Amino acid sequence: MTVFFKYNNPGGKIFLAVCVFCFSLRPAAADITTTEKFQVGLEKQKAGDYVGAADSFLDAEFLARDINMKAEAAKEAMKCYRKANLLYKEFTIIEKLLNSYPAEVDFGKLVEREYEICDKYLKGHRDPEFWSLRWIPWLTGPDRSEEMLRKALKHAPFAATAPQAKLRLAVLLIEDSKTEEALGELRELIKNYPKSEYCKSAYLELGNALFQLSMIGDGDGKYNSEALSVFQKFIKTYPKAAEIEWVNKCLLRSKDIQAERLLGIAKFYKRIGRTAPAERYLNDILVQYPDSQSAAASEEILAQLDKSYTPEGFRPELKSRYQKYDVIPIPSQKSKIIIVPENSNGKYLFPIRDLGIQKRNSDNE
Repeated sequence: MTVFFKYNNPGGKIFLAVCVFCFSLRPAAADITTTEKFQVGLEKQKAGDYVGAADSFLDAEFLARDINMKAEAAKEAMKCYRKANLLYKEFTIIEKLLNSYPAEVDFGKLVEREYEICDKYLKGHRDPEFWSLRWIPWLTGPDRSEEMLRKALKHAPFAATAPQAKLRLAVLLIEDSKTEEALGELRELIKNYPKSEYCKSAYLELGNALFQLSMIGDGDGKYNSEALSVFQKFIKTYPKAAEIEWVNKCLLRSKDIQAERLLGIAKFYKRIGRTAPAERYLNDILVQYPDSQSAAASEEILAQLDKSYTPEGFRPELKSRYQKYDVIPIPSQKSKIIIVPENSNGKYLFPIRDLGIQKRNSDNE
C-alpha cells in the first residue's frame, strides 16, 4: 500500500526520482574510488614501495566494475610483486589473470612466466615469510614448486617447457613419497612426449621407481613386470646411452626378483602336493628367466617332480648383478706440514711446517 500511495502521490514521485538518481550515481562513485586507489598505487610504485603499491592496485581491482579496469589493476599488482622479488605472490596474481581475465592478457607469455618462476623456485628461491622481517635470511616461506608446477602444467600441458616441468614434478613427488602420482606423471611424459630430450630421463626414473617398489613388496608382480618392460624399451630406444650398463644390471636383478617370486609359488604347490601347477611355474622360470639366479634351483626341483625331464648339461655362468666403476685414486699433493700434533704422541702442540731451509741451502751451494 505504501508503494502504491507514493506512486500516486506527487511527493512520492519526487521521492522515487531522487532514489533513482542516487542509484545512478553509485557506479560513478565506485569508479572514482577505484581511480583513487589506482592513483595511490602508482604513487607508491614511483616511491619504491612495491608491496604497498600492489595492495592498492588489488584494492582497485576489487572495487572496479569494468573488466578492463580490473585486469589493468591486477597487471600492475603483478609487476609490483615482480619488482619486490615476491615471486609466489606474483604467481598468484598471474593465476588470477589467467583464470578470471583470460581475454585481457597474453595467455602464452603469462604461462611462460609461470614456468620461469617455477624454475627459480627449483633453484632455491623462497619468498620471505614476513615482508617486515625480510632481512632475516632464514625466515622464508615454504617450497611452492610442486603447487606451481601442477598449475602451470594445467594451463599449458603441451608447451615447449612442459616435458621438463613434468619430469621435475615427478621427481618432487617421489621425494615427497607420493610415488603413485609420480609414476603417473612419468608415464604421461613418455606417452605424450616420446621425442623430447627429457623422455630418456623419464624412462630411467620410471624404471628405477618401479624396481625399488618391486623390492619392498610386489604381491602380484605388477611393478616388477612393468619395470622389466620399461628397461627393455629403454635399451631398444637408447642403445648407445651411457646408462645402458646400469640398466642391464637392473634388468638382471628385476628378472631375479620375478623368478624368485615364481619359484616361491612353485615350492608352495609342491609342498601341498599339487605337482602340475608347480611344474608349470618352474618351467616358466626356465623359459622366461633362464639367466636368473633361481634358474638352477628351478631346474633341480623340476627334475625331482618330472622324472621324464632331462636337465641341461651346461648352464652359463651368471653375470654380475653389480655395476663396476673405474677406481681413480685421489691425486697426491705435497704438504708443507711435516707433522701434525695428533700424530706426534703429544710431543708437539703445533704442527711442524716445512720451511724449505734444505732446499734453499742446496740452491746456494
